[in-house]
Amino acid sequence: MEKELARLQEGITQIQDTYGQDHLQLTVLRSYVAKLLGNARVVRHLMQTRPEFLSEFQTIAEMDTIIPAEVE
Repeated sequence: MEKELARLQEGITQIQDTYGQDHLQLTVLRSYVAKLLGNARVVRHLMQTRPEFLSEFQTIAEMDTIIPAEVE
């Protein structure tokens, strides 16, 4: 049981170490996706070739936060 607790604590430490950088990257990527969707040619291309991607990209671009609601 102590080994399992030590493994869990190590995992938590790793997550804490990378959280800030991961959050920044996700925020930048969300902004980039939103900017791409502001281009009509990109949206038209996605509608014609990958409508499922367009739907997911729109969901990402409209997010107010990158933290899922069930975690907050």
